[in-house]
Amino acid sequence: MTPTGSRADAAGNGIGKVVFADEAVRAQFVGAVAQLSRPAPQTWRQVKHNASRTVYRGSLGGQEIYLKHFHSRSLAHRVLRRLGSSDAMREMRFSRYLADNGVPTARALAAACNGRTEWLATQAVAPAEPVDAWHERQLRSGPAGRRLIQRAIVRLAKIVGRMHAAGVTHSDLHCGNVLVRTDAGRADHVDLVLMDLHRAHRRRKLSRRARAVDLAMLFHDRYYFTTRTERLRFLKHYLAASEAPGSLRGWQSMVEHFAHMHTRRQHNQRDRRLFKRSRYFTRLRLPAGWRGFAVLASKRHMAGSRAAECVLKAEDWQELLRRPEKLLTGEGAEVVKDSRSSLVVRRKLQVGPHGLDVYVKHPRRKHAWKVLLDCFRPSRPVRAFTLGHALLTRRIATALPLAALERRIGPILVDSLLITEAVEAPGLHEFLNTWLGSPPRGDAPLPGAQQRQLGQEVLWQLGRVLQRLHDNRFAHRDLKATNLLVRWSKSAPPEVVLLDLDGLTRRRVLTARRRFQGLMRLNVSLLKCPVVNRAGRLRMLLGYLRRPGSGRIHFKPYWRILERWSAKKLRQQIRSRRRRQRAVRRPGT
Repeated sequence: MTPTGSRADAAGNGIGKVVFADEAVRAQFVGAVAQLSRPAPQTWRQVKHNASRTVYRGSLGGQEIYLKHFHSRSLAHRVLRRLGSSDAMREMRFSRYLADNGVPTARALAAACNGRTEWLATQAVAPAEPVDAWHERQLRSGPAGRRLIQRAIVRLAKIVGRMHAAGVTHSDLHCGNVLVRTDAGRADHVDLVLMDLHRAHRRRKLSRRARAVDLAMLFHDRYYFTTRTERLRFLKHYLAASEAPGSLRGWQSMVEHFAHMHTRRQHNQRDRRLFKRSRYFTRLRLPAGWRGFAVLASKRHMAGSRAAECVLKAEDWQELLRRPEKLLTGEGAEVVKDSRSSLVVRRKLQVGPHGLDVYVKHPRRKHAWKVLLDCFRPSRPVRAFTLGHALLTRRIATALPLAALERRIGPILVDSLLITEAVEAPGLHEFLNTWLGSPPRGDAPLPGAQQRQLGQEVLWQLGRVLQRLHDNRFAHRDLKATNLLVRWSKSAPPEVVLLDLDGLTRRRVLTARRRFQGLMRLNVSLLKCPVVNRAGRLRMLLGYLRRPGSGRIHFKPYWRILERWSAKKLRQQIRSRRRRQRAVRRPGT
């Protein structure tokens, strides 16, 4: 596969070799090569920037152009540039090659590389939006959106199948790299375009593994937004378009295996980025020895989260947290909890132009011997900050951790603070007692059928949240109703939000006993809620056990063990409560 476009030599201007799509493009853009190599901010708007590339949008010759500058400083990229091979040239070659093989791509107009600078100019696909954003919008639009999604699934399967039939793997195949045209008059038509081909590779004959790895990236990206039936439909049309050998079930098993591996790698990579300076996080060095981390932006925009929509600045955090201990006192500080283990204060924080409603948590050490233990481990706020963002990465709803601070003298932990966003939602028991009992004051009563549906959905979600925790090897030793909120509006399904991550730990291996302990704690919490009956608790268990394609669930052995463990836990709680009552009872009373 060699370039067939027109080539221009502009080395005398320090621009290097420039490859144009054809003679017509060369005649139109040869005079603008210097402008493309050094885009002026007055005429080119930056739309994306990261460590490896910057993307601009502008107009040239009467047409909209996307200009991508590659500037990775890795040793491999520097060597390849010197040898004349570059990401820009690769993307241009693959764009033309795939277009010739019936795969729709953005038309590459020109590419250049001189050993230090490389860029690619492509014709804008407009109006258009990424498929992931389009997909979520269609999910909210009801049956009509669902029908469009089914067409998009078939269309995307055929595009990927043709790409693999041509011997090409994308190597970064997610829905952010696929655009859907949103032209007027296309309301009932789905037209997709493949983007970002700079990591593509071509083989004379693609192996089953290479194909499955490419598909696994797509399955990972849409796993939580598609059903098992939709994924099987995609594979069916993909196999027909790519003419790959093998059965549908065999391909499903292999792709899901690689998707699971890819998901774990992605999650671990996201977790490692937490303590590095980036567009999402910053490190803080404050007076009096305070050190910590803060959020600048959130990649996960949770429903109802205001802080997730804000873009904060590191200097604003530095100014606000010059004296962190002052956040626990003063005007506007409302004490929510004051115990031996922690002090929790709710207040309003002004981070630059953004006003955020937050909880400030100050942990207290109950046992003096933990001073030695804290010398060798992160403080409780730093652990909660880490685990909170790990949960959000895995799409488990929790209060957004905004900042974690600690102060040490040598290795000795002296003080620490955690700042999290305040979640406006009722607790689990309050929600169930309110909506399944009598409606809140001022609201119209819910019909009986809608009450039952809402209760069933919340209880099912409880089981699914616990299942997702355990699947990602998290264990929670304090999983009770007071640590669970339910966020719900009449236009959206309910969402269970997990709080108080002090009891959350990450395990290398999660045993069956530890899984049942989590189920038992949830079941005991539901036993204390009068509006939840036996069928409701069984629905929670089925939500935990049910998986796509699992078929009939034989739940009775699990249910018997769960009931026996729950009864034992209740007896322990009663004995513990009686001991505490006897301890505080006055003599002679």
